Amino acid sequence: MEITKETLIRTRVQEMILQGELGPGDKLPSENELAEEYRAKRIDARNALVQLEKMGIVYGRQGVGRFVNEPLPTIEFAVTGTTSFSEKMKEQNIPYESRIIYADYASEKEREYYSKSLGTADHVKIFKVARLRIVNEVPCAIHSSYIREDLFPDIYSDKDSLQSVYTYFKTSGHEQLSSKDRIISTQFPTLEEMKILNCSELVPLLVFETDTYDKQTGDCLERVKILYRSDLFKHQLSDES
Repeated sequence: MEITKETLIRTRVQEMILQGELGPGDKLPSENELAEEYRAKRIDARNALVQLEKMGIVYGRQGVGRFVNEPLPTIEFAVTGTTSFSEKMKEQNIPYESRIIYADYASEKEREYYSKSLGTADHVKIFKVARLRIVNEVPCAIHSSYIREDLFPDIYSDKDSLQSVYTYFKTSGHEQLSSKDRIISTQFPTLEEMKILNCSELVPLLVFETDTYDKQTGDCLERVKILYRSDLFKHQLSDES
């Protein structure tokens, strides 16, 4: 695969930052300087720097130049699925807020897709609740739960109190929970996700999916899908079951 001048410049500047040759607040070489150094067109240098801005690595000051950004605070996070997000934040004394951004029945396509994972009959309705996780006043994750209505027949009337689904499960009598079939992947955000998470299209999202079970009954209670901004989290994989 041929590496373009734009990619070469972007990668080299990023390496300089990662290796400490350029630190937070340092000014980057100008577009002209980079174009000359790498024997490229100025538009290639400009596009490379614009991409670094979208990645949140550098920022520009009109008429002055571009500078290395201060790194965002990284949140240490154990991916388990058996402890609520809010509890994990409280353990680290991190300011945290959860906002419900969707609480209604899943679409027909979603119901068809998640019924098999949840082990439900075709006629069983699936309720979807999505929460926006805000940490240090920064939107950082979209947490969606697909929940069986047959196990929680009052969930529609309870929809305004689902900031923590784990708490809801426990108050409903499901106190021993386990996480199974954990899957981690990555994707780039859609336009809607960019808007919700206040990030650009070049900030990858870490996708965590799992099923939550009641240990006593063996019932699958929900399918979880969480989209994390990868620039805000440092994830630790756990063997907890």
